[in-house]
Amino acid sequence: MGLLDYYRQFSEMSDAEVSEGLLRKRDEERAKALANIPTLDLAATEWPDFPNSEVMNASIFVARGRINGYPDRHAERLRRSLAARHDVDPERIVVGNGAAELLQSAAHALVAAGGELVTPWPSYPLYPLMAARAGGKPVAVDLVEDRVDTARTLAALGARTRALVICNPNDPTGTYVPADELAGMLSRVPEHVHVLLDEAFVQFQDLEHEDACLRLTDAFARLTVFRTFSKAYGLSGLRIGYAVGSRDSADLLTRIAPVLGVNALSQAAADYAVGIADREIGQRRRLVSQERENLLEELPKLGVQVAPSQANFVWMKVQGIPGAELAARLERERVLVAPGGPLGADDHVRAAVRGPNESSRLLLGLRRALAAERNGDPEPVEEPGDGMTVEEGVNDPGTRTEEDADD
Repeated sequence: MGLLDYYRQFSEMSDAEVSEGLLRKRDEERAKALANIPTLDLAATEWPDFPNSEVMNASIFVARGRINGYPDRHAERLRRSLAARHDVDPERIVVGNGAAELLQSAAHALVAAGGELVTPWPSYPLYPLMAARAGGKPVAVDLVEDRVDTARTLAALGARTRALVICNPNDPTGTYVPADELAGMLSRVPEHVHVLLDEAFVQFQDLEHEDACLRLTDAFARLTVFRTFSKAYGLSGLRIGYAVGSRDSADLLTRIAPVLGVNALSQAAADYAVGIADREIGQRRRLVSQERENLLEELPKLGVQVAPSQANFVWMKVQGIPGAELAARLERERVLVAPGGPLGADDHVRAAVRGPNESSRLLLGLRRALAAERNGDPEPVEEPGDGMTVEEGVNDPGTRTEEDADD
């Protein structure tokens, strides 16, 4: 078709018809373009890239050398490396098959036979589940403006409370309790309550030193800190984590340590990763911090409310749009996020923070998703778990997300 023929076809059409035709053509071109764009998965929280090749080689070396022998069930070498990194005695560290397993073991040790486990909410979905599985009762304390409220949390600690578990930075909100604020809370926790501090995402916060809260184990006997190699270290597939306790926590540490230890391949990779952590983790923290700052600045300009995250994800909502619907709209733009219902708040979604390209895709997807609100959109998508209470989530294993045990 020549240029004159192209314009001649519009000569007998009204302006509205021309506009409608152009819009339809634009939508068709956009649909074709989207079909060629790979889906961006921002629903998960683990590090998306392979770890340093030498970390992987450390596991391969062990696999080729003595895969037929039992591993060191006490993980002595790894514990010494961690002790040097955190400046604590090796006896204050136990290694387990992921932080989630260690947390579950702690729940069994502390809240069996009807004890209460208190946790701010929304938070990591495993906490109420692990209390129930241990024979205890979960008690949720609502966050205030997405943050842990010290007064409310302390008021929830009763005579039957045996454990207080805090995720810091919190999943899914990303908010962080600084060490001085946490110390003030710990000083007021009753003596019959142990505090379990889940620091799965602590390497991504940039408000204070990575070990600022862990150092509190020097002063508070009933504080135990849990760390994982699944997030910033990028070793999710190896299922390894550890706990650091006080000088007086030997009994609890012994009870939560896995009887036969952790496999040799995971120990070797984690030990090498600790040795290069300052360089590797530092680079990842800087990338996440920069992109997080950008998103926290740009999202409100789109009408998106976002919590002040210190993790590698953002917790956001749009007034009047349920989280499931917003997630569905973003999925149509080839961007996957985690709907907030199974995470404790059905009006939110959680999106991982990655690099600049991923940030651009998320912002563009949101612009288009919110433009659909102005132009009219299909009926809201019903989200599983809407209105779910903590107790309902405990009683219905089907409400669990894939991340319920990925620390």
